[in-house]
Amino acid sequence: MKNLELSIKIYLLDFTDIKMDGGDKMTGEVFFTSPQKEFTNLLYKVKKEFNLSVSVCESTFDDAVQIARDMISQDPNRISILGSGGATLNLLRKDIGPLPFVSIYPTEYDLILALQKAKKMKCKVGVFSGETEKFSIITTLCTILNLPAKVYIYHDWQDLLIKIKQARQDGVEVVVGAGEKIASVVYLNGMDYISVLGGENTIRKAFENARAISNFQLSERIASSQVKTITAYSHEGMIAIDDKKRFTIFNHVAEPIFGLNEQEVLGKSLDELSHFKYLVKLFDQHEKRLGFLYKMPKGDLLVNRIPSFDKRQNLSSIFITFKEVAKKQEEGKASRDIIEKGLIAKYSFKDIFHVNPGMAAVIQKAKKYANTDGIVLIRGESGTGKELLAQSLHNGHLLRGKCPFVAVNCASLDDNLLRSELFGYSEGSFTGASKGGKAGLFEIAQGGTVFLDEIGKMKLDLQANLLRVLQEKEVRRIGSDRVIPVDVRVIAASNEDLEALVRKGAFREDLYFRLNVLKLTLPPLRERKDDIPCLIKFFVEKLTDKYNKPNFELSELILNKIAKQEWYGNIRQLQNFVERSVILADSESEWEDTVLELLAEEERVQVLNQINEETADNKINVRISTLEEMNAQIIQSVRARTSLNNTELAMKLGISRPTLLKMLNRNLSAFSVEL
Repeated sequence: MKNLELSIKIYLLDFTDIKMDGGDKMTGEVFFTSPQKEFTNLLYKVKKEFNLSVSVCESTFDDAVQIARDMISQDPNRISILGSGGATLNLLRKDIGPLPFVSIYPTEYDLILALQKAKKMKCKVGVFSGETEKFSIITTLCTILNLPAKVYIYHDWQDLLIKIKQARQDGVEVVVGAGEKIASVVYLNGMDYISVLGGENTIRKAFENARAISNFQLSERIASSQVKTITAYSHEGMIAIDDKKRFTIFNHVAEPIFGLNEQEVLGKSLDELSHFKYLVKLFDQHEKRLGFLYKMPKGDLLVNRIPSFDKRQNLSSIFITFKEVAKKQEEGKASRDIIEKGLIAKYSFKDIFHVNPGMAAVIQKAKKYANTDGIVLIRGESGTGKELLAQSLHNGHLLRGKCPFVAVNCASLDDNLLRSELFGYSEGSFTGASKGGKAGLFEIAQGGTVFLDEIGKMKLDLQANLLRVLQEKEVRRIGSDRVIPVDVRVIAASNEDLEALVRKGAFREDLYFRLNVLKLTLPPLRERKDDIPCLIKFFVEKLTDKYNKPNFELSELILNKIAKQEWYGNIRQLQNFVERSVILADSESEWEDTVLELLAEEERVQVLNQINEETADNKINVRISTLEEMNAQIIQSVRARTSLNNTELAMKLGISRPTLLKMLNRNLSAFSVEL
């Protein structure tokens, strides 16, 4: 039996002046505990390989906790990482708090070496561990080594003393454990002791982990310092909370607005500040939202709320920026700038003249859509008034109606030019690029509306760029790597069959569904003929004033005659007709004759177009060739114009189905079919 004198030793390896890889000091020391002198020497040896500030405490259990507590009382920031194992590590974490830690508990390999040594002694073995989770590992290793052993798990020094006495009562002759302090008690109880110590590799791994944690702490500190600098000098208010809903940022701009100072807020939770309802209410919702108006007693705020989520989609933080809504004088200046640039919507719902119930239903629905931020897709034939409705939607929004309305015709520009118009470009991004670059329409429309007319004409590559803007609410200028957040509402319009374009692969399906949120379909004028008289009266009044002519009037008979006309060009065609009439009529006496004459001309053009269409539909041109080849041309042409299946087409042509298939599959590359 051995009788060892217990002692507590502290080796302070003070390297506080050593710089980290990044050139800055680490935030604190790594506090290592050592169960005995031999392990302390190993720690010191491996330490030379690492530029870390380290304190080594050659002690365990409550003694180690007291030493760490004394160090922290002198300097609360001195210890940044704990390096320990077993019960000592658990006691340190429980007493000091949730500091980062690295384990220096012996590995399975270290344990196997000790168990093999115990097996050779051919005695009853007891294995002591300060980590509950090691129980199954120890029992498994004992089974593999064919070593009958009993495992004792302890949580603190008093628990260890009880378990050692129990082991003696159980007839244990040799104890396997870690540290000299355990050894002394084991020997006092008449049992032999085999110490399990971590080797150099175990210690080296602990130092590597400690260095990784230190580097992370350093980068976090640098990032925190940068954020503090940004928030201190920013002209915008900045507030943030972490995953525990504690305030981590509250800058000087926020202080007068919410009547609190930084020291009163930082570190406090939302619950602790619940009586400041205007501050807490900002964090009620967790979704990303840009440029929304937030009502405050002292004035409105324009707010951006940006949440962050971890890999499991749990909320990790919410960052909010805000600024006070501009004063009246500044608002007036901004409004003048918008007007001077022509970025305004001139029309509102009151400018859409109608009595037709179908049109009334569309406008009623549009009014419900107007004061939302949802994407609107307007469908309708050319000339039905899609932009008029888009402008009305913009002006119907309480906030966006005061901001720019930017309209772009997707069919009027080639792909590259449209791309640069929509997203802008940076200086030097291409030959002829303006010095300093140019903001795109999405940037220019910030806070307002972008109207994309004839969206079906947009090329596929550009559709992908547009989809990203709609999804991410951000743009990147051509030639730039900087992402610019944008807060705009998008209204799109098309006179094409978008569903057919999707089926053909000419329009992205994901973009179609992204646009097809709030749908409005404008009926053609031929389906709302009861609106024609009121539209004519409006156009006459507007155009006679424009051309400085008397306000001509039309009889009900002529109005009804005009209304019966099929206006395939819709409202635009009707307006052009009225304008020609006003220009050509020199007096009120000529007015009705002029209208009737032009109406007859419209009817002749319409009849001629119908004849041409019918002729084109019923005519097939073929090149002169062999009879069989000309028959094949005819059959293939008919097949292209009908929706009949092969059996139905064969019956209609009076031929057998095999003959039909033969003709359809015939190679006509030597001649062409003229349709």
